[in-house]
Amino acid sequence: MIIGKGAAGPFTRAERVLITVPVLIASILHSLALTTAYIALPSMKGNLSATPDQAGWIITSFLVSNAIGVAATGWFSVRFGRKMVFLVAVGGFTLSSMLCATATTLEQLVLYRILQGTLSAPILPLSQAIMLDTYPREQHSFAMTTWSMAMILGPVLGPSLGAFLTEEFSWRAIFYINIPFGAVGLIGCILTVPETERRAQHLDWLGFFSLAIAVGAFQLMLDRGERNDWFQSAETILEGALAMLALYVFVVHSATTRRPFLNFAVFRDHNFVIGVILIFLFGLNVFSALLLMPLFLQDIQGYPVTAAGVVISARGLGTALGMITAGRLANRVEYRYIIASALIIVSIPSASMLSWTDEVPVANVVIVNIATGYGIGLMWVSLTTATFTTLPSALRTEGAALFALIRVIGASIGVSMFVSVLARSTQINYGVLVENIHDFNQAFGLLQEGHAWNTDSLAGLARISRLVSHQAQTIAFLNDFKLLLATTLLGIPLALLFRRARPHKD
Repeated sequence: MIIGKGAAGPFTRAERVLITVPVLIASILHSLALTTAYIALPSMKGNLSATPDQAGWIITSFLVSNAIGVAATGWFSVRFGRKMVFLVAVGGFTLSSMLCATATTLEQLVLYRILQGTLSAPILPLSQAIMLDTYPREQHSFAMTTWSMAMILGPVLGPSLGAFLTEEFSWRAIFYINIPFGAVGLIGCILTVPETERRAQHLDWLGFFSLAIAVGAFQLMLDRGERNDWFQSAETILEGALAMLALYVFVVHSATTRRPFLNFAVFRDHNFVIGVILIFLFGLNVFSALLLMPLFLQDIQGYPVTAAGVVISARGLGTALGMITAGRLANRVEYRYIIASALIIVSIPSASMLSWTDEVPVANVVIVNIATGYGIGLMWVSLTTATFTTLPSALRTEGAALFALIRVIGASIGVSMFVSVLARSTQINYGVLVENIHDFNQAFGLLQEGHAWNTDSLAGLARISRLVSHQAQTIAFLNDFKLLLATTLLGIPLALLFRRARPHKD
């Protein structure tokens, strides 16, 4: 082991660099696992013979299992030591990536993604906690900017990398590439990451399992609700009732037991509460947009996967610029004003997307992605710093785990919600448009000239069906874009509720 100090340090500048590099490698791999999967989703859907809502399970299975794993991160890090848990997470992520690459059916891939999400869950909250402990408090803004900049390499490189690997090899390559880099990160963490004190700690098993069941049942309800016609299905009713019952048990038990699974002391910090609400909306919005954009470009505009990846990478470039700006503004402007401004910046391109058609110019798509990414980067650094600046260090690991948990829950709910709206809206729009396909419609009659749209021939009917399906799906995407705009606008007044950040003196 190169560095033999405890987690509290103090560390020299060289030691901070040695600790930071492998920790950031692990964080980058975790973020890449999300963004590369998004761009490869259409290819997975075709290769595994999955419908659009079934393909969404590849994303949500990772997110919801990650959320459940994050929930237990605090206890595991105290009981077995932060370093040990972090090493298991990095190693588990690497091995499960190999399993994902070998999956031959949708069921296998979903199962392996659940394993990958569960094992890798501690990576982000613990890497954040390690960075905060490695750097002194006066450098926390720098530490969070560095950590966030490294993580954003996932959205920057992920779409292009995922598109290249999918186009040149197959979607399996996006998982194989994690193996060598994961091994390098694991070795680096073994040698440099400092250990925290281990101590026996009671785990509130009832609280943990009730929370896990609530999250899992609710996610199943969202994922399968559209396919089961929602509450017309006994399965959906059962999943919803189970989620509500488990959540009730968790809340009541946590409020009455002496040693709850979730320490409610973190909610005494005003800024932390506001930050948790905003990170939920952040996860709901950002990850859903990452899912919708490649689907829109490939399914509606007919982009090849490589071109779609390049276009979406523009969002990562904007995010990097936003993070740099946030770092420069950190000590000059209050965080609440930066966050509110960031949300306004995101809402402007979101509003412009409401007028998109299947002929929207590529320049418009790139500009929207850059502007949206800029707002996201500006918000992420400021939100992370504002949320934790006033939180006591004793609650930092648990707070980081809860912060990551809420973000992942927001992402999983958002992905399921937007996929469901897309599927249902497509069906409804198709039915409405079909009602206007008849010989008494003068506009439709004009289209039949030359017999290209002749309803008396099978070829003509096929052309009409393709056109109606295409337009129905386009309208469905616009409905999803409206939801993205609404969730963005909802966060602006909440951001102004942040109080002036005064660092907590431990």
